Amino acid sequence: MKQKYLILKDDENGKLIIRELAELDKEMFSVLCEETYEKNKIKHSVQKGKEELISVLRTHNFYPPGLQAGKIAEAVMNIYSSGSPQTVEVYIDDAEHLTKEPIEILADEPIESETEEIEEIFEESFNDNYEGGKAPINNLKSSIAIAEDEFVDNDEEI
Repeated sequence: MKQKYLILKDDENGKLIIRELAELDKEMFSVLCEETYEKNKIKHSVQKGKEELISVLRTHNFYPPGLQAGKIAEAVMNIYSSGSPQTVEVYIDDAEHLTKEPIEILADEPIESETEEIEEIFEESFNDNYEGGKAPINNLKSSIAIAEDEFVDNDEEI
């Protein structure tokens, strides 16, 4: 899925606006979410670093995954550090990121087996430890009661 994030710095109102758009139709982006932040809160989190900024940008309605959040945070940091751009667009194509991410192949590690314990388990005699089977179980109470004197005659003529 292709996504676009519009980051608008509104100095007149002292706000930062982030709009999340997704390509739901060919070359047509639709707005999914819009979140507004206080300028002072964003400036303060930019000074503390990228991780702090990401935690401030993520809200109940706007919670981008790590890759997207990192790119959005970098764009916001650039806006506030340079001061010149008022609007920035961040494009993300999930298909590109899925093919570019390296796949980590785990090395086969030998499993340390404790064969002595396994052999001891199989050597045990289960019949010696089993105490059941001495007396039949007679006191079973079932929640389903079957009437012995009633039966259904299935030989009815249609």
